[in-house]
Amino acid sequence: MSNFKFLVMMKSKYLLVTALSAAALTACNNDEVLEVNQGRGISFQVATEAATRAAATTTNTINKFKVWGFTDNKPLMDGVEVTKSSGTWSYDNIIFWPASSVDFYSVSPSTVTGVSITNEAQKITGFTVAEKQDEQIDLLYAVNKGEEKEKHETEPVSINFRHALSQIVFKAKNTNENLKVIVKGVKIANIKKAGDFTYPSQSTTTQYTSGSSSIVATTQGEWDNVTTEQTFAAGMNVNGVTLEGKVETALDLTSKENEVYTGALFMIPQALTPWDPEATGALNTTNKGVYFLVDCQILSGTNKDIQVWPSDPKVQYAEVAIPASELNWEQGKKYIYTFTFGEGGGYVPGEEPDPDPTLIGIDFNVTVDEFKDGGEQDIDMETGEE
Repeated sequence: MSNFKFLVMMKSKYLLVTALSAAALTACNNDEVLEVNQGRGISFQVATEAATRAAATTTNTINKFKVWGFTDNKPLMDGVEVTKSSGTWSYDNIIFWPASSVDFYSVSPSTVTGVSITNEAQKITGFTVAEKQDEQIDLLYAVNKGEEKEKHETEPVSINFRHALSQIVFKAKNTNENLKVIVKGVKIANIKKAGDFTYPSQSTTTQYTSGSSSIVATTQGEWDNVTTEQTFAAGMNVNGVTLEGKVETALDLTSKENEVYTGALFMIPQALTPWDPEATGALNTTNKGVYFLVDCQILSGTNKDIQVWPSDPKVQYAEVAIPASELNWEQGKKYIYTFTFGEGGGYVPGEEPDPDPTLIGIDFNVTVDEFKDGGEQDIDMETGEE
């Protein structure tokens, strides 16, 4: 029988999983209504490329996914788990190609809950971003419509996985030679963490390239019912990050290993409405706008040993509140927020009804870096405007 083959690969910073059309298919018997044909057994290949500077899933790191298949409006595969071992992809109970074409729907990681895949509708309901950064996942999805046996006698079905979430990375630099800054933590507040995801109506086999600007809407999934605000803390090096004097090249705050954003956040795509300190006053539990909290210590003086922040000399570190910029996070894009110490605003959380910027001198800009080419945005930290 001619069975399904799968190839898992990653191209252009978008996870390409070649369709391990894998999965446990029921054995043929006299009552089977699907016509099958003799052919070669399943073989597997894995094509990889160098991992990006992010803790996003790549061909090198993906090790499991689930796949559903439908033919003639009937289920062929029902959430079959495909696993990589020693570079080889395999699954239990070989599945063979029917005479009719097959639609495949895939998800990674295989542990995602709330997945409901039928021939009529494909959704992930009630997806919730984990509160702890190290428990968050890079949610991937893929659709292959109308795959036919004749095209895959000797080659695998190519599944192109797309990233359903936005990735958030933080950096910092220092423009003042007379300052020493130690950043111990970064949080982002009032981000919605739960929602429903609907698979696209067409195949995701079209890949992003360095020159492409967007994906056709019908080939990209959609989030709705996004709700439930929460504060999220990025993963940080336990010793924090030190900016000693002028540091013009931004240092990674969400990096636990050199050049790898292991502490990055994976968030549901959403429109950010920034906290407006002039309109709402000091931060408290009723403020609904989005803002950052940067936990830091700032030293000045000839020897950079005089503490200027926190203002209480008995406290070594304290958080500074910074309004976010008005921005629409999109799925499959990485947003790099760079905090610039030495120029700009920042506010003391919860102190003044109409707070003035602190003297800390914090500003930031935003670099938007998709899992392909990105763009850049300069933000006024006091107003949140471009």
